[in-house]
Amino acid sequence: MSAPSTPLKPFAALLAALFGAAVLPATALAQNAEGANPNLQRVVVTGSSIARIDGETALPVQILKREDIERVGATSTEELVKQLSSLSSAGSSTTVANASGYGGGSIATVSLRGLGSARTLVLVNGRRVSVYGGGSAGAAGSSVDVNSIPLSAIERVEVLKDGASAIYGSDAIAGVVNFILRKDFTGLEISGNYGQTSDRLGRDRKATLFGGLGRMDTDGWNLTGGITVQHTDPIQGTDRAFARRLNVAEQNDYTSSIAFPANVVLNRNGVLGNPALPNCGPYSLVSPYSSNRCTYDNSPYVSLQPDFEKASFIANGRLRLNDDAEAYFESGYTRNKITSTTQQVPLSYNAITTATNPYVPEFQKLIAQYPLMQTKYSNIGRGGFILIPSSPYYPTAFAAANNLAGVPLLLNYRDVANGQRNTRDISENGRFVAGVRGTLAGWDMDSAFLYTQSKVHQNLLSGYAQYSRVLPIFNSGVINPFGETTDQAALDAVRAAEFRGTSYSSKTSTTSVDIKGSREIWTLPAGAVGMALGAELRREKFQYDPSVAIQTGDIAGLGGNAFPVLGARNVGSMYAEFSIPIIKKLDADVAVRYDNYQGVGHTVNPKASLRWQPTQSLMLRSAVGKGFRAPSLTDLNTPQATGITGNGSRDFVRCPNLQTGAPRDCNFQFTTITGGNPNLSPEKSISMTAGVLWEPVKNASISLDAFRINLKDAIVVGGLSSTYFLANADRTLQYAQFINRGAPDGNAAGVGPIESIVQTNANLFKTQVAGVDLDAMYRARFGNGNRVNFRLAGTYMSKFDVQGPDGSYTSSLDQALNASGGVVVRWKHNASVSWENGPYGVSLLQNYQKGYTDALASQVARTSTPRKVDAYQTFDLQLTYAGIKSTKLALGVKNLFDRDPPYTNLTSNFLGGYDVSYADPRGRFIYVNASYTFK
Repeated sequence: MSAPSTPLKPFAALLAALFGAAVLPATALAQNAEGANPNLQRVVVTGSSIARIDGETALPVQILKREDIERVGATSTEELVKQLSSLSSAGSSTTVANASGYGGGSIATVSLRGLGSARTLVLVNGRRVSVYGGGSAGAAGSSVDVNSIPLSAIERVEVLKDGASAIYGSDAIAGVVNFILRKDFTGLEISGNYGQTSDRLGRDRKATLFGGLGRMDTDGWNLTGGITVQHTDPIQGTDRAFARRLNVAEQNDYTSSIAFPANVVLNRNGVLGNPALPNCGPYSLVSPYSSNRCTYDNSPYVSLQPDFEKASFIANGRLRLNDDAEAYFESGYTRNKITSTTQQVPLSYNAITTATNPYVPEFQKLIAQYPLMQTKYSNIGRGGFILIPSSPYYPTAFAAANNLAGVPLLLNYRDVANGQRNTRDISENGRFVAGVRGTLAGWDMDSAFLYTQSKVHQNLLSGYAQYSRVLPIFNSGVINPFGETTDQAALDAVRAAEFRGTSYSSKTSTTSVDIKGSREIWTLPAGAVGMALGAELRREKFQYDPSVAIQTGDIAGLGGNAFPVLGARNVGSMYAEFSIPIIKKLDADVAVRYDNYQGVGHTVNPKASLRWQPTQSLMLRSAVGKGFRAPSLTDLNTPQATGITGNGSRDFVRCPNLQTGAPRDCNFQFTTITGGNPNLSPEKSISMTAGVLWEPVKNASISLDAFRINLKDAIVVGGLSSTYFLANADRTLQYAQFINRGAPDGNAAGVGPIESIVQTNANLFKTQVAGVDLDAMYRARFGNGNRVNFRLAGTYMSKFDVQGPDGSYTSSLDQALNASGGVVVRWKHNASVSWENGPYGVSLLQNYQKGYTDALASQVARTSTPRKVDAYQTFDLQLTYAGIKSTKLALGVKNLFDRDPPYTNLTSNFLGGYDVSYADPRGRFIYVNASYTFK
């Protein structure tokens, strides 16, 4: 990558010339190339820009056709892509995880090879989609929400399981997922879907109207459109026994010390007690590992599946200009409304983490009235809930017994007065494409204008205390922190002081104009040489507007503050690709791409591949190429802000033992400093594949494709994970440069308490990934019209090594390492068998992910032998009938044997007991689908 460069005039000139040629009057377009067979249709396969008669290329492409999509019985695009064996839960985001109180919106993303959604390019009909943007940072700021693509509109999904920066540019290091939408439909199709769990929860209702007018072959035009509405009911943590953060049998306790009844800080060492003991219910319980206090489990109060409302519209059309050219447009709009419930907010004694919070001066005046507080406590904080001695709820005898008579008490309080948090994320996604394609002087040409946009609004409905308005009420002593508050006026006052309204809004957009063309340029003894040329000008914009309350860190439960982000840049690209027949049945494909990212710089990335088919039934293929990913606008520009670590974070230097250490050190949410880094460099990669496709007998095929990706200068949002360097005392000391500590306070470790953790974006280390994809298929035909199909698609990961700060590599395979969930498993597959006879059909699908090594339980020594997480295996059954004219009926059961997700010690976004990144909390799900087509 060279120094930053911004001039894009050469690109503009080239585009103007090419675009002008592409939109010449139809009479100027030439005939098909001489000698072409009119009965063979050329197609462009994802991973190449050259139209070919033979669609099987040197690159591994997995295709899910519409019949496969219908057989899966998915209720959303997010659920559909989980059928891809190359997809990893590590690096993916799920709607559930992002709707669980982290303020990042409700986004679902795709991560191929475990390399993250920012390195997996998502396309619709071969062109880009605007990133989500909600929450500004992380996956939300640099990834596409796949739920913005309506499931009912998808004709097929093409997955290029190879790096493709030479063809598509940035973001394609791990591969490409290309959603091809339905078109050229005539008639009217009405379909409806209904499903629910076997215990009658999580109902899903969907209705679709899809129709089309005009036929290209006879009328010269076609207009296709569809409307879908869908509503999915929520499932709560209380509905599933496996969603728990306390498991005594496994010695795992990630419950919170911020509870109701409130726990009281008793001394300078931060030891907690509770005057209500042993009566902690119904909101809290007594953990055998912390019997001196009440403890709170988030999981029962969190939406395992949020309330989901979706409405989508698509329309596309084609108009023949003459025999060799057509104009076309594509348009779509999707509105997702996701309402989620999260546990009551924590209102601890040091809840406020930002010095700019408007309540800080008032809190300082309050505590100044009680000089004894300074001698009794070592850390009072900037502001939080304290119980003054004049409150009618002050536990006088308890305070006196703990040498705190007449001293305001520091509380760790779970805000049941305001109730559970209810959040509504609304995302609106629009897309419009208009272009012309055809032949010109022997060239297959395509040029289009694209505009795609994503708008997100997060609305806080209830339960979010606003510090500057609520804490004065709490700290006046009118709320009972240890039991029911009977003063209705006080309850009404704190509820009226909640923050309700839009917490933030965001808007991202991509505007581009592109042109590409391919043709045969000359003939070699082994065949014709094909060439493709293309260019694109793109304008990317991003805007994030948090409320003033978020900017000052004044909303409890959102983890600190965040600031506005405004960014835009131009991107110019040119590429060339050549398909070269070397000898008979041996072809080469070479490509090179030049990209110029304003403010970042320019780069050149080549790619080469070979395809050899020595016999009709055997094909060998291989490819190698360079890749890159430019930092996203949010990677670069997000202002630094504060956040918090997950529940149960621990400083092993000061707290080697949970039972004797202070809660501030042993079970806490530490303040983090997050944000962008304008000095980030692009990521770079080398990708290699080698494979074989073999058809041993008729109607049977098997492919094996080995892959390897070496990534360096990886852009890590949030820098080095606090989960990594807080994992044990040795790491905490080794990475002390990422930890800001206060003054020593007498702790035996000789260091002060953690004040904050630095987690700004950074280019960190290298990653080496390798494995093999397997795809096997067999179609059997028997007498009386019986047809049986078998398919197995699996991915074996042989390597996922991540470099550490000391230069050494650590394998992440089969390891529960990510605090937000996700694991790179060594083996994952989807297998299916289907039977068809006339109008009848039956299919059985197996979804399998092998077990892996669990995170260590919180209450065992770090030298203990880790447990194993069980393999996760579910079966889906579907029966179909099409014996009624123009009608299709389906009855299906997902998770036929009602398998619970396997238990894990890992906690994920306030949930515990299972990994939300890959497991389905619904259990057995029964559905019916019906469609009727008018022709």
